[in-house]
Amino acid sequence: MKRQSKHTKKYRQTAAAGIAAVLCLCLCFAFALTLTGCGSSGQDDGDESALNRGPEKIITEDVFLQNEDGTYTYGEIVAPDIEGSYPLVSISHGIYGSMNSGGARLLSELLASNGIAAIRADFNRCLTDDPDKALAKDKSGRTNEYTLKDMLESNLLLIKYTLDHYNVDPDRIGVYGRSFGGRVAMIMGNESWGGIDYKAMALIAPAGNEYALIHYVGGQEEWDHIRAAVEKDGKYKRGVLTFTPEWFEEYYDLNPALTGSKFEDKPVMVYYNTKDTVVEPETSLDCAHAYSNVAIYEVTTDDGHGYEMSYDTSPIKVEIMNRVISFFLDNL
Repeated sequence: MKRQSKHTKKYRQTAAAGIAAVLCLCLCFAFALTLTGCGSSGQDDGDESALNRGPEKIITEDVFLQNEDGTYTYGEIVAPDIEGSYPLVSISHGIYGSMNSGGARLLSELLASNGIAAIRADFNRCLTDDPDKALAKDKSGRTNEYTLKDMLESNLLLIKYTLDHYNVDPDRIGVYGRSFGGRVAMIMGNESWGGIDYKAMALIAPAGNEYALIHYVGGQEEWDHIRAAVEKDGKYKRGVLTFTPEWFEEYYDLNPALTGSKFEDKPVMVYYNTKDTVVEPETSLDCAHAYSNVAIYEVTTDDGHGYEMSYDTSPIKVEIMNRVISFFLDNL
């Protein structure tokens, strides 16, 4: 993997940004008592005071890494500026999202401030490594397509780059995923994707069972219609998804809700919203129950699939951030 130094930027966090990180952490403490939810399988809620470790200075790098098909994966690495090795968390976003969706940038910075590197790959691949063209607002520099294998391969590409260029401990890697990114994270963990023994998994509304995409497209009738169109024409375009025979093969072959036992008794945490209509609570719970050592947390918010992550201030947002960071601090 050749480093795209021409188009990357590495910098130390400015004093102002450092103060912002401190304020974010203080906000977490201010709302610590609002934490609610139900744990299972013997895991506790984590020690919020663990977040007091830091904030460390952080280093951020934007990268364009070339894929085997000639496209580029755009990603961001946020690492603690500390001596010695540190853990890593791979963060996966959902379909129609971006690497900054769902509070992922803030989560990355808070993880790094607490001594854990975080990486985010943008799954909408770029047609060029020229940032001005690749990151154009009209997305004309993107493939505007998602496949499960591409998402997995982009994550692995970024993990390997980070292992090569940062002082990450290869035996302390965890995965985090939201929505369809939760499915990606589950597959990575269950299948030891890329030959990596992932140690912990955090999931928000994971779309990791067979029914998840059936519900997403509008139900069984529409799903059957799409499959019939693919059988007839070889592909079917719906939004950013291009359904092909290979797409369906991947979807059914990599059904992580059926393979959770491969993750053995390693720790997992799952959040679901009782009012989520994109990934239904039943789907999230089905994914959670695939694991033997799982803590399950329920929230109820009219924000649905957003989990209030786009809100400037939100007790639910702070709760989730607190628990995720504590979870990885405890288990990596």
